[in-house]
Amino acid sequence: MSDLPTRLAEHFGPRRPVFDTVLRGFHRGQVTALVERVLADDPALTAEELRATEFDVVLRGYDRTQVAAYLDQAIALRDGGTAADGSPGGADAGRAGGDGAPAEEQPEFDVVMRGYDRGQVAVLVGRYLAGDAALTAEELRSPGLDVVLRGFDRSQVAAYLERAADRLQGR
Repeated sequence: MSDLPTRLAEHFGPRRPVFDTVLRGFHRGQVTALVERVLADDPALTAEELRATEFDVVLRGYDRTQVAAYLDQAIALRDGGTAADGSPGGADAGRAGGDGAPAEEQPEFDVVMRGYDRGQVAVLVGRYLAGDAALTAEELRSPGLDVVLRGFDRSQVAAYLERAADRLQGR
């Protein structure tokens, strides 16, 4: 069961967003207030206002990357740029390799104490999902990602990248 209106649940999922609390992140009260406005479907809230939103960076705030990703989705919803499945970015948001490969969703990885750098993983996966012609299967198999505190689970990322490399080679 969803605790959100149907239109929003289709875009953001069935539940309110949950952000990790990090040492230095966005002010939790400011983020929560904006999320409430988005979820209330406030007609006065525009995509331009969302783009111009700035939060204070404080100790023990919400993860800045997660909040930015949420804002990107909210902006796409306000701009009307949603795909048929409710994902942001329109019809070419999935794997756009032009090779008949099925469109893929953005993968979700667990955050662990020591894992791959989340930013580096996001860039690499983003290149794959965007159909970057310069991306090779070898690059996916041995990406040289940094291991950091509170990164993505290494085994999950490695398994996803292996499957992606196989698809890229046409297996």
